[in-house]
Amino acid sequence: MNNQSRGLISRFLDGIEWLGNKLPDPAVLFFMGLILTWCLSSWLSGMTFTETVPGETAPIAVKNLLTLDSFAGFLSKMVKQFTGFHPLGVVLVALLGVGVAEYSGFLNAVLKSLLNITPRLLLTPMLILVAIMSHTAADAGYVLVIPIGGVMFYAAGRHPVAGIAAAFAGVSGGFSANFIASGLDPMLAGITQEGVAILNADRPVNPLCNIFFTAASSLVIILLGWFITDRIIEPRLKATEVDGNPEDMPKMQDLNRREKVAMWLSLASVGVLLALLVAWMVPANSSLRDVRGKLTSMGSREYDLGLKVAPTPQGMVVESVAPDGAAGKAGIAANDLLKSINGLPIANQADYENSFTRMTAKAPVKVVVERDGKAMERTFKPVVKPIAGSRLMEAIVPLIFLMFIVPGLVFGFASGKFQSHRDAVKGMTKAMETMGYYLVLVFFAALFIGAFSESNIGKLLAVKGANFLKQSNMPSWAVVLGIIFLTACANLLVGSASAKWAMLAPIFVPMLMLLGISPEMTQAAYRVGDSTTNIITPMMPYFPLVVVFCQKYVKKSGIGSLTALMLPYSICFLVCWTAFLLIYWAIGIPLGIEAPYTYQPS
Repeated sequence: MNNQSRGLISRFLDGIEWLGNKLPDPAVLFFMGLILTWCLSSWLSGMTFTETVPGETAPIAVKNLLTLDSFAGFLSKMVKQFTGFHPLGVVLVALLGVGVAEYSGFLNAVLKSLLNITPRLLLTPMLILVAIMSHTAADAGYVLVIPIGGVMFYAAGRHPVAGIAAAFAGVSGGFSANFIASGLDPMLAGITQEGVAILNADRPVNPLCNIFFTAASSLVIILLGWFITDRIIEPRLKATEVDGNPEDMPKMQDLNRREKVAMWLSLASVGVLLALLVAWMVPANSSLRDVRGKLTSMGSREYDLGLKVAPTPQGMVVESVAPDGAAGKAGIAANDLLKSINGLPIANQADYENSFTRMTAKAPVKVVVERDGKAMERTFKPVVKPIAGSRLMEAIVPLIFLMFIVPGLVFGFASGKFQSHRDAVKGMTKAMETMGYYLVLVFFAALFIGAFSESNIGKLLAVKGANFLKQSNMPSWAVVLGIIFLTACANLLVGSASAKWAMLAPIFVPMLMLLGISPEMTQAAYRVGDSTTNIITPMMPYFPLVVVFCQKYVKKSGIGSLTALMLPYSICFLVCWTAFLLIYWAIGIPLGIEAPYTYQPS
């Protein structure tokens, strides 16, 4: 890269930094969004709109929130909106367990051991792998893996700043890639659920709805990061002298014998927990399953038509009808030949069962039967029976808590770091201390999202946006592409993944639902855009810390030099990861558990 290009990039990033510094804190942005929502609701409430939510006949009406009655409701629901905000409890419970594992030294021991046993040839991919897996431990990757990356490369005779760059790319550039579930999964799914509720409050979002995609993405990030580090970054750094004070450079300290024994005992405890969980899950009558015997169900509804059908050579015949059932009241009788339900031809049992997936609680069912050679159409509403989700899915976050707190306790006491239960409580307390700002952010985010939803502005924007995209005849892939790049640009100014998604989900999720794109697909697109520009924006909270790590080896390192160093990762990740998502979608590989690509508006 020549000096002119470097200067253009530096000036561009200086402009981004200046603009980002002028923006208020994200918590204040949510408060401003709340005030703006109130004002818009008062203005728009006097207007008449013709748009309707699919499945409903009444046009969308914006509710005025600037009335005394609305403000009284706002005050009365404030505490409930805060404590009931879905991501809040999820994050706090998960971090209690992670806090103990981190404070005891268990996570540090595992990460160091993985890097110590890695051959020099595989140093780069292993470092990026560990960096990706460190997402599970909240901010451990930033404060542990990134500096260790420099130490490992320096000890191997390679440029230490290249090791820092590779680790930074894995920790932050591949933020949404992971082989295992982390606190980020339920956090984003919870915010997605809030967006879904704007159109369909009964439609659940599985916390692991992107787990297959993020696991596959890990391989993409590792391979791309490996190539960029070894073929682009390290060759460029050959002319950069390592002039840091050798005494100030961090040293890789080996685990002592007691810590190694403690680590293996801790890993054994994880194995025992997993074995017990599998043994609990396997039986068909396991209490972790739902009433239908499914382990991964997030809850659903059962539609009762009030009739029984049986296969015959002529097709599906009504075997019997409940006298007080919906079908019986509509005039359907025994021995009627079932022809179609909601336009879907019914030729066999599979067709009949598939027809229930097209039903909703609001819309009536159109059933066509044949009686004495004549077709008859009957329209009626089925009886809706809610079915609770499996307890395994409801217990995902507590299971994450157990999978960290148990090995954390074992390591703490076995290594001598913990002398009593009070040390474990200190670990939890330390983890909660880091959540102070998050609690402030959630408070204002919950109030904003609650008001945004109640005003119906979200529905109006979603329907208008969907209508515009439909009229523009943009293909679905182009819509998804636009969301990825819009998110990547927004990420340059607002670094928090949850803060951005809390702002964008109430608009993106329902809008794409109306276009037939599932919330899970929208969330996956957001995660790609959110991750890829983390490593080139000074607005990312840990960016200055990474600069300090670089300065231990190269004194002249600064924000501009780090940004220029990470730019190849950012551009390559954005382009290739986006292409990977589109290919993944085209092939039809599942995004995660209970995560369809499409959504059928009622």
